[in-house]
Amino acid sequence: MIKAIKNKNKKTIKAAKLAWSVVRFLLFFIIGFVIIYPLLQILSKAFMPVEQYSDPSVIWIPKSLTMTNIKAAMIGLDFWPAFGRSAVLCLSCAVIQVVMCAIVGYGFARFRFKLRGPLFAMVIMTIVIPTQLVFLPLMVQYRYFDFFGISRLLALITGKEYTAYTANLLNSNLTFYLPSFLGVGVRSGLFIYIYRQFFRNMPKELEEAAKIDGCGPWKTFVKVMMPNARSSALTVFLFSIVWHWNETMMSNSFFSTGNKNLAVAVQSLADAYKNEALIGSIVESGLYGANGRNLQAAQGMAYGGVLLFLIPPLVLYLFTQRFFVEGVESSGIKG
Repeated sequence: MIKAIKNKNKKTIKAAKLAWSVVRFLLFFIIGFVIIYPLLQILSKAFMPVEQYSDPSVIWIPKSLTMTNIKAAMIGLDFWPAFGRSAVLCLSCAVIQVVMCAIVGYGFARFRFKLRGPLFAMVIMTIVIPTQLVFLPLMVQYRYFDFFGISRLLALITGKEYTAYTANLLNSNLTFYLPSFLGVGVRSGLFIYIYRQFFRNMPKELEEAAKIDGCGPWKTFVKVMMPNARSSALTVFLFSIVWHWNETMMSNSFFSTGNKNLAVAVQSLADAYKNEALIGSIVESGLYGANGRNLQAAQGMAYGGVLLFLIPPLVLYLFTQRFFVEGVESSGIKG
């Protein structure tokens, strides 16, 4: 009797484990499908001739492949100049944030000073508060940039309007470089938190040994702490590149039409059929023939542009995946 009950319990446990495995598989399959579906559609449409977009017999796999959409997208995006502007902006901001956020995070983690708690709370608030709330003040500040109130001081002395002494930083990479340098750039609050969590877990004996060897706080940070924070620095570097690469709202407002980065240029392809100049250049190229002004041609060009936009971060992740995972595991994000 007891043996029969035990066998029944084992069967029940096995059935429960099997049911949970099925539910877990379905759950991950649904989540994976929701994430991967747009990518598969982009990949399919980017290499599909636009004539097949309205063909009911073509759903996923094209009857033939073409590079026309990719070539048209490169023309519509002015790809290489836009890619160069995005690459310079992303890499520069990433390097600045790696250094400046490390300094701020080290200060919060290892030094005791007045108002440390409220100041760190303000850092966290930069993560919580959406950029849209501070967007208009930022626009005005960059349009009439007054560094430390010097322009207003000169205006009081000369009697002129203070705007006569301000600088217009719009349409300049300084609109991204300055916040990154001051620790309030794109997601800088999160990067400071990552560094702070990592440096808090570092043993105090390292600093004590460095102090015995004659190292001050700055030399300890450069010679001892930062070499041990390579994984966190790489995590911040990759996050910064990706987030700056995908930034559209500020880029679209801070830069003029001729100085757009790649993300904004791709976004503009969605309305390519409304842009007569762009459609005219595509028609002149002869890539789509008689279909150059069709909505399908604009769709094909948009799919090609999105694919071109996705390739650089995907390649970056493929080559840095192992280091990225190690950095996330050791950075303190999980805690």
